[in-house]
Amino acid sequence: MPIKKYFTAFGYLLLFLVSLGLVGYGWTMRQFETAQDAFRRGDHAAALESYRRAELPFEKIPQLGQILKEEYTRLNLNQVTILYRQKLNQEALEKLEQMPAQLPAVAENAEYAYWMGNLLFRQATESKDPETVLTALKGALSEYQKGLAAKPDDWDLKYDYELVRWVFAKQGGERQKQEAKVKSIIDKMRPQEPAQQQIAPEKRG
Repeated sequence: MPIKKYFTAFGYLLLFLVSLGLVGYGWTMRQFETAQDAFRRGDHAAALESYRRAELPFEKIPQLGQILKEEYTRLNLNQVTILYRQKLNQEALEKLEQMPAQLPAVAENAEYAYWMGNLLFRQATESKDPETVLTALKGALSEYQKGLAAKPDDWDLKYDYELVRWVFAKQGGERQKQEAKVKSIIDKMRPQEPAQQQIAPEKRG
């Protein structure tokens, strides 16, 4: 019967798609485990290569990040760790900024906040522009606060938070001193009011 043939064909198609999905999942997990092993050994070049291969299905199917949350988070944050150690700051920052598009909840993750804070703090230490420094320090402080809200007992976050607070306070103090110095110079450059002449008593009316 036509209907029976239709359901049979549909069943085969469904089975094929499921099989294809399982094969793809298996391949992705193999790449992920290979990357994890290399990461643990400290072979960062091999780890980065395998992580990037494992990342391909997530790029093709954005919804996959919502299904494989732990794997998606780990493969990205481990890449950020490697890029940070290699001082590839912009690439690491871009990877962090892209993550919430597939998995919004990751922005509240303590480890995510830790690495975002670290990158912003490094940006502050490497910049010579006062406004960039101030903005980056504020961003780093905010990220560390967010991380501590998610994981209050994380000593790395606590240390970095206190460090940035100290640097931020020092930066603010230096800025106040600089502003006071500029004000003093400007005051000296202003034309002085002419001193009122003294009139002898005998000449007063």
